[in-house]
Amino acid sequence: MRHQREGYGFERALSLPCARLEDAQTLAVLVAAGRSSRMRAAQRKPFLELDGTLVLVRAARALAAAPSVRALVVVVHQDDVQHASELLDGPLRPRGLAAVVAGGDERIDSVRAGARHADAGVGTILVHDGARPLVTPEEVEAVIRAAREHGAALLALAMSETVKRSRDGRFAEESLPREELWRAQSPQAFEAARFRELLARAEREGFRPTDDAALWERWVGPVALVPGSPANLKISRPEDLEIARAIARSREKGP
Repeated sequence: MRHQREGYGFERALSLPCARLEDAQTLAVLVAAGRSSRMRAAQRKPFLELDGTLVLVRAARALAAAPSVRALVVVVHQDDVQHASELLDGPLRPRGLAAVVAGGDERIDSVRAGARHADAGVGTILVHDGARPLVTPEEVEAVIRAAREHGAALLALAMSETVKRSRDGRFAEESLPREELWRAQSPQAFEAARFRELLARAEREGFRPTDDAALWERWVGPVALVPGSPANLKISRPEDLEIARAIARSREKGP
């Protein structure tokens, strides 16, 4: 395994042998570079165990199992590049793994670090949050299909609760129209060339959203919604991990 210095000042990468990226139809970027401060755990979220499998490994396997995903780039915290590379280069290696690279200070920096591995032959870039390890290959495929048809797509949940607006955090001032509201999930997928242009524009203009689809919404137009599942939860706090473990055990037991 060789170390490769990349063009970004914050990025170090370990390139792993794989099929050429130019042969890929969809490049999946798994973003797992956060600091995990809310978990209050001894290690970052990607390396927590979820029913016998590490969160990072489970998420990577789900993406790699989608037939349209031909290459996978995993983006981790800069201090975890070596550990994640060694972990994923062994028996747990997901199909199509292209590289393990270091992320940046914010999510968009990490997405940019992964997306730069998309060569000319890559038609779609799919971005998934490493803290959502329970996504299914079927959901990944559905998002890719919608992105190919519409240019951009995201997994999302229709809002079922009543949502209130409060400017001071103490008093509710109004109810928002529930039928117009969706909870964004990942993966989110985009036409590759346009998405890389948007990432570059965001860097030039200092636009730093926490959601990848916001780039498309801001400069291109609407993003197709693909119905998601409550099981595709984001692990942010210790209680989320317990819920995810229960879901994983339920899936293994079957109906």
